[in-house]
Amino acid sequence: MKAWITEQPDNNILETWEKWCTDNAPVHFFQHPAFAKLVIGSGVYQHGLAVALEDGQSWSAVLSYVILHEHGRAFRRLTTRTLVYGGPVFATDLSENEKSAAVATLLNSLNSHLKNRCLYIQFRNFSDHTPFEKIFASFGYRFTDRLNLLKPIEDPAQAFQALSASRRRQVRLSRANGLIVRPARSLEEIDLFYAMLQELYRDKVRKPLPPPELFRQFFLLSQNRPCGRMLIAEYQGRLAGGIVAPLTPGGSIFEWYVCGLDKAYRPLGIYPSVALTWAAMEAGIEAGCHTFDFMGMGVPYKPYGVRDFKARFGGNWVNHGRWMRINHPLSYRLVEIAYNLMRRLKKV
Repeated sequence: MKAWITEQPDNNILETWEKWCTDNAPVHFFQHPAFAKLVIGSGVYQHGLAVALEDGQSWSAVLSYVILHEHGRAFRRLTTRTLVYGGPVFATDLSENEKSAAVATLLNSLNSHLKNRCLYIQFRNFSDHTPFEKIFASFGYRFTDRLNLLKPIEDPAQAFQALSASRRRQVRLSRANGLIVRPARSLEEIDLFYAMLQELYRDKVRKPLPPPELFRQFFLLSQNRPCGRMLIAEYQGRLAGGIVAPLTPGGSIFEWYVCGLDKAYRPLGIYPSVALTWAAMEAGIEAGCHTFDFMGMGVPYKPYGVRDFKARFGGNWVNHGRWMRINHPLSYRLVEIAYNLMRRLKKV
């Protein structure tokens, strides 16, 4: 089995890939050409596609990845990393042995292609990759635990009832007290939402936030194809929050980015972040999605405030974890020390 890799795939490859996705295993947004179009169209990061070929021509498995970095020439080289959201997608007729061979082929090609271009390669698993753990380990990847929450939303009544009593009350109160959650209408609204999100990440989350071009491009992309929703919470004509929720019709909808002025509006009996999360679930139900994916609940047994907020929406806990290969251990350690120091000083 052989493999080839292309970056910033052109329209011909994207069309071939999209047809392959239609004819083969179900995929989620981050494994779909829609995500590639988002990354390429925004001009923010670089998208890559690795394809395993069974007979030199037929696609047996594909792997979508994105090369990220912090913006600014001084930090680009030291912050470049590669993320794979969800892992490989296989042709439907592959045996388990053929899947294993495809994984080995893809990892070998990925390592060779990226080892001198990024600090690390990380797989953020959206499903159980246990059958391939020995293969990942043999190619230098180390597994770490990461929790996630997957909420069934096929039945609207059951999905709402599975919310905690306080969450149900907050959704009802928000609507009764005048909060409106609706689709974003313009790039100007996206910029206002981004400014709010940027403040949250600077003051509380203190993690890298993609540039605004990614959010604008997602808005534009979502106007032309069913790839997700950008919802805005509005109170008396003023922006109170927003959510970016990619989706795959008939599959999952994701809580990718969300923020709301909860502290400011709580005295009025309005809870923007809660209302937005439930509204995104309703949007997923409308699109025929079966699962709402919270996209991360932190490390087991380690305090994580976001986990406490999300857990009250209900769902099934999973620990699919992450696989990570550090290409340059010394540089990685130095960057890690510098980053942790900057977080303590609230510089990031």
